[in-house]
Amino acid sequence: MSTLSSDHGNNKVNDIYIRLVDPEGMTLWLTVPKQLDELASDDFAPSDPEIFNDWQIYDLPTQNDVDVFSHKFEDGYRLYVGRTTERQEVLVETLSSIFVFIVLGIVLIGGGGGAVLAYQVLRPLRNLTTTVKEVSEGDMTSRVPVSNHKGELDELAELVNDMLQRIETLVIAMRDALDNLGHDLRTPLTRMKTRIERALLEQTSYEEQRETLIECSEEIERINSLITMLMDIAEAETGQMRLNYETFSAKNLLHDLVEYYEIIADDKGITLSYEAEDISITADRHRLAQALGNLADNALKYTPEGGSVSLWAKVGKGNVLEIAVTDTGIGIPVEERERVFDKLYRLDKSRSEKGIGLGLSLVKAVVSAHHGEITIIDGEKGGSTFLITLPRTMM
Repeated sequence: MSTLSSDHGNNKVNDIYIRLVDPEGMTLWLTVPKQLDELASDDFAPSDPEIFNDWQIYDLPTQNDVDVFSHKFEDGYRLYVGRTTERQEVLVETLSSIFVFIVLGIVLIGGGGGAVLAYQVLRPLRNLTTTVKEVSEGDMTSRVPVSNHKGELDELAELVNDMLQRIETLVIAMRDALDNLGHDLRTPLTRMKTRIERALLEQTSYEEQRETLIECSEEIERINSLITMLMDIAEAETGQMRLNYETFSAKNLLHDLVEYYEIIADDKGITLSYEAEDISITADRHRLAQALGNLADNALKYTPEGGSVSLWAKVGKGNVLEIAVTDTGIGIPVEERERVFDKLYRLDKSRSEKGIGLGLSLVKAVVSAHHGEITIIDGEKGGSTFLITLPRTMM
């Protein structure tokens, strides 16, 4: 048996196990790993020598075991070849450490990257939340910041900003309307209150009381007209005025207006006429008649007896419709032609005439709602010409 001791000189790899057994079970060659030299040769005997062409583990009385493959030759010799499990365990431990390190790195990188990505992605939502809070606290000028990436959230921010702009416009228009309403309601209400109190305190006759009621009725009608005009102007200025489009003849429209105001013109000794080509236009007939009616009413009001007021319509350059109201009245100074369209603004020359100072504001609002323009130029025979330019088709 001494000749069959471990020959480590030929064992270049320290953890290799080789065992050759003859048909009688005699060990002819035995090479064991160097770290297992202290074990007896019997410790390396297979637990089941009849298992061949398969792997089995030699459970040794050390920390290392041997994983062995056995093969039986045709002449009865048996060969056992294997290696210790130490390297496998070290490899497994190394791979486990590497795996843990990789997983930890993925978690850290993924977590950090996810946090940064989430912060960037959710920034528009945070901006939206901040803006909504500011608006709810009364800051109507607050808007959601929009980046240049043009993603879905940026499109949402732009839509929200558009909505906030419309809300701000509506709120400002509502405030202006209420301010104007309060300013102009105070005078007629005060007059009504004074007349009613006088009728109650004084011993007035039936006819005087009836006259007071008639005057109050006129004031109520004036207030009603004021409120209606302010609401129409506010709707037009905020883009909320509803227009009922229809196609009609501009000539028929002017004919109806002249027919309506003819009695007033005759009473004042003013010549009222119209001239128009047979032009078709698509617009809101009621609103357009309302605007032209205000212009005709103003022209008749500020034109002296013996003067003239004329309405005309024709096709202008660019296939637009031009409608004008011309008078021979007091005229409007050039420096005041822009201001006459402001709400409640009245010229010094017109202070003596009754009015609420909203007629021209309504005219401009209706023309703007139809995507048109209105300008004031000098009349050919003195006075003023209000020229309205409208696209012929606005649907």
